[in-house]
Amino acid sequence: MKTIQKSDFYKVALAAIVVEAGFNVREDLDGIDELAQSIAKEGQLTPAIGYKVRGEDKFVLTAGHRRLAAIKLANEKYGANITHLTLMAGKADDKSRVVTMLLDGDAAKSLSNEEMVKGIKRLLDAGMDRKEIIASLAIEKSQAQKYNLVKAAQAPQEVQDMLDAGVITVATVNKLQRESSNDEELVALAKEAVKDAQEQGKKKATGSNTKNKKVSADVAKLEEAIELADPTSAKAAMLKAVVNKLKSKASAEEIAKLLK
Repeated sequence: MKTIQKSDFYKVALAAIVVEAGFNVREDLDGIDELAQSIAKEGQLTPAIGYKVRGEDKFVLTAGHRRLAAIKLANEKYGANITHLTLMAGKADDKSRVVTMLLDGDAAKSLSNEEMVKGIKRLLDAGMDRKEIIASLAIEKSQAQKYNLVKAAQAPQEVQDMLDAGVITVATVNKLQRESSNDEELVALAKEAVKDAQEQGKKKATGSNTKNKKVSADVAKLEEAIELADPTSAKAAMLKAVVNKLKSKASAEEIAKLLK
């Protein structure tokens, strides 16, 4: 193997960069001015990622939307004369692009949990299973944190809309998921939490705004273990049924019936 190898880096004219509306999960451009100043002074230090449009002199941007915005701001506000974006070639399929966006976002400027959940929801909708997603997310989060992000991405659409609107935290959704026995109950509890937060003048509902009974840490840990193991196995199905009984405060006799 050669000590030094060529890589697929390109200098692409800004006008040839295609930015798809709604693709990027990042909504918070906090610090963009500082990045623009840095780029105006030092140039673009970290390449963006995209793929070439077949038959055209264009690249579709996968990751690096914040860098592109900062370059444009550096030109407009700080007199930089940057005409090209340094870009690395990436895969063109949707699942690979979303994973790349999430990984790049975590490395460049951390995505919020809500932004991560939005991307993970796309992966779930594209057919990736939970284990595959967790394994793909080589980000600086524990397995439990990754599990919780994926779990939040599986919440009903009404709860997803609350996350997108920024009126409830991912941690609160996870808490309510552990305390709910079904999606209908989860949606109702999430709405209650958001309403309580708004009445208190808070922007986002947190754990303090939840009114539901607490589920023991051991039950929550068991539920997490089921998902991290093999949630499709017969053993997992049995344990899930037990967890649901425990959540609904079923009697020992009712739980015993499951074990017969």
